[in-house]
Amino acid sequence: MRTLVGGAVALALAAPAWLGVLATSAPSASAASTTTTTSPAPPVQGASHHALFLYVDTVQGSSGSPKPSAPCGMTNLFQQTQQVVFRMWGVNVRNGGMPLTGDNVKAAWVYVPGVGKIPLAYGTHGTTSYWTGAWIPTKAYPLGVVDFHVTVVTKAQAATTTTKAIRSFSGVFSQRGLPASSRLTIN
Repeated sequence: MRTLVGGAVALALAAPAWLGVLATSAPSASAASTTTTTSPAPPVQGASHHALFLYVDTVQGSSGSPKPSAPCGMTNLFQQTQQVVFRMWGVNVRNGGMPLTGDNVKAAWVYVPGVGKIPLAYGTHGTTSYWTGAWIPTKAYPLGVVDFHVTVVTKAQAATTTTKAIRSFSGVFSQRGLPASSRLTIN
């Protein structure tokens, strides 16, 4: 018997007789089965199909002031003159989930209002490779939420004897619309 509970399927099995559990009567399928219908929340990435999937976060950099006790600590709260490091990982969904690397990306940048474009560079950090860009807000930069966005443009690739041609795609991550507690904030 299958029971739908909160969108997950659970399989209920009768106890085997060798466990010493004896049932005097089996419930009918209609009496024992319960169905609960729930509406799933909308997908994080929206309802449309995207060519690229981007994961973006911010960590404390080792430059600027005050210096963090643990550089690379993930946070979204920064002080003026404290270094913000943007990190990005991504995949080209239309190309079978190929990771976005320096080999297949034409350009990647963070746009910070009042600052402009900050280029992202692809590199290896320890045992992991991802995109990074750094920014140190000046004392004159306004306090509050910073609605930055990240843009990635992939390279087109010509067809070969073993692969199809791949178009250039672009994708944008924006933190606008996320809860204020999850957005980059200068305080």
